[in-house]
Amino acid sequence: MSTMNNTGLVAAKGLSKEWLQQIIHLAKVCEAHDGFDLSINLNVSMLQNRTPEQTNDFLYFQDGTLVGFLGMYAIVNPKEVEISGMVHPEFRRNGIFRALYTQAKTECEKRGVTQILLVSNRESKEASAFAKGVAATYDFSEYKLDYTARATVSPVATDDRLLLRPATNDDFHTLVEIGVSGFGDSAELMNSLVTRNLSEPDFQTYLALYESEPVGMITVSEEDGALFISGFCVKKGLQGKGLGRKILSQTVEFLNKGEHTGISLEVAVDNQNALSLYQSTGFEVVSVYDYYVG
Repeated sequence: MSTMNNTGLVAAKGLSKEWLQQIIHLAKVCEAHDGFDLSINLNVSMLQNRTPEQTNDFLYFQDGTLVGFLGMYAIVNPKEVEISGMVHPEFRRNGIFRALYTQAKTECEKRGVTQILLVSNRESKEASAFAKGVAATYDFSEYKLDYTARATVSPVATDDRLLLRPATNDDFHTLVEIGVSGFGDSAELMNSLVTRNLSEPDFQTYLALYESEPVGMITVSEEDGALFISGFCVKKGLQGKGLGRKILSQTVEFLNKGEHTGISLEVAVDNQNALSLYQSTGFEVVSVYDYYVG
């Protein structure tokens, strides 16, 4: 694959290094113009590992320069796809993103995708207007939180009964059981999530043991030096006892012993208990992302 020398839309199977670099550059141009972060929308770690057997990315070139991009992301379930993208500030209001979206919807129909979620930073007026323009229905919102050592939080006392250790494939069924209990999700969904978390090279899942008994789990992924926490939960019967705060605090403590450019996580806006937990350990809300069913 090479850079386009003309104008038009490309449905890409896999991404060359050249195309990936152009996508990242376009994101930086948009961030500088709009004044908000696009990292959640972009998901570079997934872009770096696109399979050449499947179309997941749509690029729009103008005279050889990338001016529009839309990516499809099946985070856990291949039948549930998140869509996000961007258009260069100088080329907006020209129908470029609508053309990209139309192609993506056609690809989703080919695959039998049952749910399409459009993801937009709440600060992007263009994104929310586009969602309304294609009759997408608002579904839910998530906060993006970043850890800051400047936050004033009450210290968490060390508890020698709590142990966090890297999970292995031998822990698969234990992790699924914890996820079903803690998240209330189906075993099928948790099987997919745990499989992804244990197989991706940039992901590390930790099993939390309290007095040698499995009580929770937490996953950390890395992208260009930035760390992202996900898949964090405690078994249902043990929630509300302070274990979650201890697990998260211990995780942040050992992550801060290594080199990184930041630690982030996401939480549903209506999950006030989880939001309070994260804020109590030094995380602050930096962005809000809205999800629309397309």
